Amino acid sequence: MKKLVKICLGPLVFALFMFLPIGGLDNVARGAIGLLLWMLLWWIMQPVAPAVTALLPILVAQLFSIAETKSVLATYFNDTVVLLLSANIITLAWTKWGFDRRMALNIMMRVGNNPRKLIVMWFALSVVLSSCIANAAVAAALFPIVLTTIHAADISDDQISQSNYATMALLAVAWGSNVGFGTPLGGAMNLVVVNLIQDYTGAEMMYIDWIIRVVPLVVFVSVPMIAVLLTNKLEVKELPGTRAALQAELQAMGKMNRGETISSVLFIGAFILSLARPLFQNLLPTLTANYIFLFAALLCFVLPGEEGKPVLGWGWTMPRVKWGVFLLIAGGTALGNIITSSNVGAMIADVLTPIAGAGPLAAIAIFSVLGCFFSNIMTITGCIALIGPIVITTMSGLGYNPIPFLLLVYAACNISICLPSSGAGPAMVAGYGANMTKMVKWGLKTVPACLVCSILLGYLLYLVWPGFSLIGG
Repeated sequence: MKKLVKICLGPLVFALFMFLPIGGLDNVARGAIGLLLWMLLWWIMQPVAPAVTALLPILVAQLFSIAETKSVLATYFNDTVVLLLSANIITLAWTKWGFDRRMALNIMMRVGNNPRKLIVMWFALSVVLSSCIANAAVAAALFPIVLTTIHAADISDDQISQSNYATMALLAVAWGSNVGFGTPLGGAMNLVVVNLIQDYTGAEMMYIDWIIRVVPLVVFVSVPMIAVLLTNKLEVKELPGTRAALQAELQAMGKMNRGETISSVLFIGAFILSLARPLFQNLLPTLTANYIFLFAALLCFVLPGEEGKPVLGWGWTMPRVKWGVFLLIAGGTALGNIITSSNVGAMIADVLTPIAGAGPLAAIAIFSVLGCFFSNIMTITGCIALIGPIVITTMSGLGYNPIPFLLLVYAACNISICLPSSGAGPAMVAGYGANMTKMVKWGLKTVPACLVCSILLGYLLYLVWPGFSLIGG
């Protein structure tokens, strides 16, 4: 019964806005607001999978003519989806052949048995990896290795929720994988921002431009998280057997196989070429990062791995591709486009303009708080797809270059660590036995500290670094 109520609530709210005269708004604007609320309700309460909710813009646009169906459909397989699909395929090859696990084990072997050092390393490794591959993939790859170190410390599965070390080690991965936005490859949400920037500027967003400006923001958000993780009391000072357990796992893997070598070279090569794009942009104007990665992904199905078979086969790959993630990025983008084209975005911007008009700091603060709030109760992708266009409309209307504000607000959107709905990492924590009460409690303590750092240090960056403000100008 509860599920039925949750399912019906979304379309009921949409119908109220669509068919009742509200504030003199036309049908398109009312439909856009109704669709926004319907998708928010379903994303927050999740009576259906988030990817299913992401399909609503297609149906609503077709039935109620609140947007051109062809333009809505175009968002469901655009350049951004090509890039995300391609990177996903290559990193699936990592998983199939064990390269991601080998890399994590080798790094952790060098840390030792100090539990605090291990927690910091889990967090840092998660941040770095999730800056290059999807957050969900990082969390899925690292959680089993964390569990190995927990078991090596004589902490059984049913004792994890009582152990501060076990809970913090799992949260280090969950939180770290959620703030890995150091490169555009870190997930669908990063590519939504790239899309917004390219649509606004009419120019290609170079990966090196993103990295230079966003990595400091990753640090601003990460430091308070590490501080909170390290200030909690641990019941153990040294973990017995951790290094030995990791060494045993690594030895069991044997030597690096051909599949690992090829998949790692393809990803690293595509990433380096994407960074070097400014060097050959004029010579090969159509070979953007999206298609560099697509070429590398296609090679996975051609180059021979072990026993002469291709590194990847479509039968193995197809069911493991994150199709739902692609629908989420497309649905969130489609919703943002409908909000913008229906003039609803401009109306929201008009409401926020007096606050944002008080100055850059006020603008960064109001949008960052909104972004952080929504990203903790819904997907980051949906959140930035909704708020991003409003940031651009508001700040450009005030005469500012909106791109720096978009990046600063996006940093705040990544402070989504309180609830299972906040991201793949937090959602998986419960499945590994972490104490959910502690996750919420520590999350609520950490989010304000991260927000203050992100807003104030981001604003300082905006003031003292002219190059940061000039991006996209």
